[in-house]
Amino acid sequence: MIIPGSGLLDGSVIEPYTNKWKVTLVKPDGEKGPNKIWTDYGQIIELEGKQYFHRVQDLYDPQMNLLDTWINMTEHKSLLPVSFSTLRPDGKFSHYQYSENIVSGRNTLNPKDSLVVKEIDFGQKVYDWNLYGMLLVGLPFKKGLIAKIPFSGPSSLQWLIAHVTDKETFTLPNNSKISTWKVVTNQNLTFWISESAPYVIKLDLKLATGAKLVWEVI
Repeated sequence: MIIPGSGLLDGSVIEPYTNKWKVTLVKPDGEKGPNKIWTDYGQIIELEGKQYFHRVQDLYDPQMNLLDTWINMTEHKSLLPVSFSTLRPDGKFSHYQYSENIVSGRNTLNPKDSLVVKEIDFGQKVYDWNLYGMLLVGLPFKKGLIAKIPFSGPSSLQWLIAHVTDKETFTLPNNSKISTWKVVTNQNLTFWISESAPYVIKLDLKLATGAKLVWEVI
């Protein structure tokens, strides 16, 4: 089990990067279709003598219309979350702040919640699962490793169980080759993660319909 702040999950290995994926919908019969273009930008910033990992992701439809922007701020080394926000072109947003065991925030994506600041006490420090694979980048990778990581669910403490199963090599768009670790999780997500930028090279998400979404670096 990964105890947040214990040092077992080490974000100091993360360096500034830029990344971009094409997202493909693969139907149960194998038919493929474009789903989204997804950009990812990470930087290390210093505020009042402390280093933070700041991540911005933009989601576009296949015609490059902006759909969503996700913004994460975490402590750099520990990857303990500070805040997470989403912004949409129509002005709707969500914003969450993390402080010790408490997560509080607003979400105008649901009109019923738009005027309410919700606060949840998880009883322990938790990670922000909206970081997706960048949390896993901090693992001490080795074949067979199984990590149990606590994260903040919508209303309760949840667990990400990540199993490092193997190493695989990918050819990037510039024809260079990069070695990755394949990480299978209990959240229907499988990652292929490199130990150097741009880190998340590929991602599969299994959907309840039997289809899957596939992120691939472009």
